Amino acid sequence: MKFLPIPCIIITLFFLVSCGGAKKAVTTASEPPARLLPALPVSQINIPIKVYMKPLLSLMDSMTAKEFTSDKWPNYMQSGCDFRYKYRFVRSPFVITCVNNKVNIGFRGNYQIAGSRCVCAFDKQVSPWVSGSCGFGDEALRRVDLNISSVLNLLPNHQIMTATRLEALKPIDKCQVTLLQNDMTSEIMDSIKASVESYCTTFDKFVQAVNNNAFLQQWRGGGSRVMAVSKYGYLNLNPTKLQVSSFNVNRDTLYFALGFQGSPKFSSDSNRLVTRVPLPPISGTDNSGTISTWFDAVYEYKFFNKLLNDSLSNKPFEVEGRTFVIKDVNIRGSNDGKIAVDVSFTGNRKGVLHLSGTPVLDTARQYLSMPDITFALDTKDILVNIAKGMFRKKIMKELQGKSVLDIAALIQKNKSLIEARLNQQVTDWMSTTGKLESVKVIGLLPQKDYIQIQAYIKGSIVLIGRPPANLLSMKR
Repeated sequence: MKFLPIPCIIITLFFLVSCGGAKKAVTTASEPPARLLPALPVSQINIPIKVYMKPLLSLMDSMTAKEFTSDKWPNYMQSGCDFRYKYRFVRSPFVITCVNNKVNIGFRGNYQIAGSRCVCAFDKQVSPWVSGSCGFGDEALRRVDLNISSVLNLLPNHQIMTATRLEALKPIDKCQVTLLQNDMTSEIMDSIKASVESYCTTFDKFVQAVNNNAFLQQWRGGGSRVMAVSKYGYLNLNPTKLQVSSFNVNRDTLYFALGFQGSPKFSSDSNRLVTRVPLPPISGTDNSGTISTWFDAVYEYKFFNKLLNDSLSNKPFEVEGRTFVIKDVNIRGSNDGKIAVDVSFTGNRKGVLHLSGTPVLDTARQYLSMPDITFALDTKDILVNIAKGMFRKKIMKELQGKSVLDIAALIQKNKSLIEARLNQQVTDWMSTTGKLESVKVIGLLPQKDYIQIQAYIKGSIVLIGRPPANLLSMKR
């Protein structure tokens, strides 16, 4: 007969490896002082982002008017005693490019215009109107090519600055109409230029208004944040550098990258992760997509025990034809690096299994062993007590000096499941692709009230955005 020591300790240590961490405990006279693992190097994460822009560009195009007319169209608008005019301007679809943060919006305009002049004296008309027009009747609309540019700058203070201007205004067909010796072509171009420049100014003011949005101001002022990670505790990325690459558009796809440097920390206690450190300034980054991250995790045993009991409580195990049901798992530690595990069970037999020892991590081979493991069993069951005495030596011989957990083999076995997390549909419009190169546990240190675990992860990831098909329904 066997009693569950191997299944229980493997499952327990598996959760330890998966969820680890560190916190400064209050020592007593009987306890040696608490220790901490060495500080970890700075982590680096670069995430290339590709966004399929065609739906967004179509939305932008559809939300901008395609036809512009004078105020009283099709009637004349009189700007003074001696002049009146009317016009209609129709634009082509936008052609948008972006190279190193410089956005260019090009389009062709087709226009028709009519104007009349007269002679005025003392602000009163004293002659008939003399009229002329372009693009009316059988005449083709006159053409003009326009190009608007906007340079995007991400400032260190996490704000966006834009400098938008009319880059080019090129008349293709001149409006050769002479009204009392006045050529209207230049007046038309001046009018178009004024309208476009007004739009550019309005756009830059709009971006500035977005920067001053209350939500963004709160985000910028909030500093380094503590985030809940499902039911497994809390995370603070502790960024020391935020990075954003330049923006580029190739065909219908926007390319850029987000970067992060910092010291990520996990804990079961959110309060211990609060730093109130302001966000670091933004700088440039590459688009390599590399993940080179060290994690430092601190978990209190009371939180850890809850996780284990939520997963293992009332779970049956079959051992040599007998059923045992785990009722409770309790893990304790000490400042001298020892771990004690108590497993209460019922079923064919009932009792409490006690295991204790000092976990030893072989970082090179990625083995977690417990050479000084001890075994005890509390039970009132006579048969179990007899078996305990008979098999104690066999169980101890099997446990002592052997690897409790082959971390490398465990990670390799679950690599496809881990990589599935890097290759999935995150939302209706966002997915990720990635590759896991390696995961290593590089430190483990039990303490009286908590356990600290450090790990290193290397891989790559790309974020792909594809706006949903119903995006066009958002307009207006």
